[in-house]
Amino acid sequence: MSKFLCITVRFLQPLSHGRGDGDEPEWPPSPLRARNYSPSRTSRQSDEPEWPPSPLRVFQALVAAAAGRWNERMRLEYAVPALEWLAKQPAPTVVAAVGVPSDVKYRLYVPDNVGDKVAKSWRSGNVNASIADYRTEKDVRPTHLTGDAVHYLHSIPDSDSGLSEFKQTLIDAARSITHLGWGVDMVAGNAVEMTEEKAAKLTKEGGECWRPTKDGSGTPLRVPRAGTLDALMKKHEAFLNRLADDGFRPVPPLTAFTVVGYRRDSEPASRPWVAFRIASVDPDDANPSFDTSNKCRDVAAWLRCAVAAVCERWPFPDFASFVHGHDENGSQLKGEHADQRFMYLPLPTINAKLRRVDSIRRVLVAAPPDRRDRIDWLRLRLPGQELLWNGDGKVEEKGVLNSLSASDWVLQQYTAASRVWSTVTPVVLHRHEVGGAEICGLLKDAFRHAGFSEEVVDRLELDWRGVGFRAGVDLATRYLTPDTTTGPRYHVRVQFAHPVRGPLAVGAGRYRGMGLFAMETH
Repeated sequence: MSKFLCITVRFLQPLSHGRGDGDEPEWPPSPLRARNYSPSRTSRQSDEPEWPPSPLRVFQALVAAAAGRWNERMRLEYAVPALEWLAKQPAPTVVAAVGVPSDVKYRLYVPDNVGDKVAKSWRSGNVNASIADYRTEKDVRPTHLTGDAVHYLHSIPDSDSGLSEFKQTLIDAARSITHLGWGVDMVAGNAVEMTEEKAAKLTKEGGECWRPTKDGSGTPLRVPRAGTLDALMKKHEAFLNRLADDGFRPVPPLTAFTVVGYRRDSEPASRPWVAFRIASVDPDDANPSFDTSNKCRDVAAWLRCAVAAVCERWPFPDFASFVHGHDENGSQLKGEHADQRFMYLPLPTINAKLRRVDSIRRVLVAAPPDRRDRIDWLRLRLPGQELLWNGDGKVEEKGVLNSLSASDWVLQQYTAASRVWSTVTPVVLHRHEVGGAEICGLLKDAFRHAGFSEEVVDRLELDWRGVGFRAGVDLATRYLTPDTTTGPRYHVRVQFAHPVRGPLAVGAGRYRGMGLFAMETH
């Protein structure tokens, strides 16, 4: 059995301005800094909103509130044991109001963090130097909230006496929290002890439930750890002593924290993957490319054969099903084992300037979310493997697999997170005789089969047609599909309620390159 410490913050207005990669400084500075702020990075920070607020952000606010409550302006003492104990706890479950980032930015012009340059000018006798002469643009995208509360549920085992020992100190500190994010993000804080029953009810009824993922996938959030409190106090001390006889001393950024992946209960787990560029077998020849509508199924088959070749010493007990998609007797997988297999996905090139879909030059192998070990095993063995075509008894070398960086722009169009996706190869439906009214239901079934929850599927916005939604794609009926996937084909655009991370492929041919989606960017 476990008990729970629930720290709650309630926003006093339906907006949050916190961002994922640090934040702007408040002024005047709060005791022991409630923000992870690096003066040297302000002008280069991302404007991507952070929602829900990270556990580290709440911990920093708790530290600042404790300093203010017990009037410890220079260094914390009273609440140190309680805060150190809290920092050592595992990443909490977060139950948050729905937050939607604004689609429209507004721009501010703020003084840049160049105090060291101005101070140097002063020392040189230039008394007219002013930090107001240095301004930088800052685009702001607040998160609009439906609701007001964010709850942080720390599970504490009964064997841990820390909760009973430090509970009142943490409650008093939490009730002193006044801001979370920017200075305009005013909140009211609280903390209570909860039973398992009340915590379970809160996760179901208190808002969207975000849980830490075991594989690190999902939305990355910063989380405190052992040593975070000491690092915060040292950073505060450095801030107080930033002006010295030898000039300005920049305050170093906070680095004593971990990054944990969080995912909503309603979100599908992202698939682990490994990607490759198809290079020419002859280094003197140009790299090959393959027409998407005519060769997608063939490239997928060549990739599967390459995987099978390196998996002769497969250390796992499911070679036939995972690699080839059938059981030891050659029968098709059914039931709970149907999705326990590799996806072989040729990736048509997307022209970065024209957003046009071109020929295939890259491939990707994806596994079920809980099978990262299979992908890690492949990652070490598949580079350098040749793609071979065996036709009429003659083996022809079609290319060789070279490792592809995760930062590749085209690859990111298939693997990043987005709310809106559209197909580069058509979705193949499972049923042949369908009317117009049935297509929407069958497409939703395709997303269910691909692992999406009923809650996500119910909120999908779908468009479908025979003509593609992207420049460069062919008519859906012109794509050659694997022999066993002969159902109706449609190009599809889907909009999710929340960003979904790729790779995303649905429909009857999703293991062989059909029904592949790329994110839409505007």
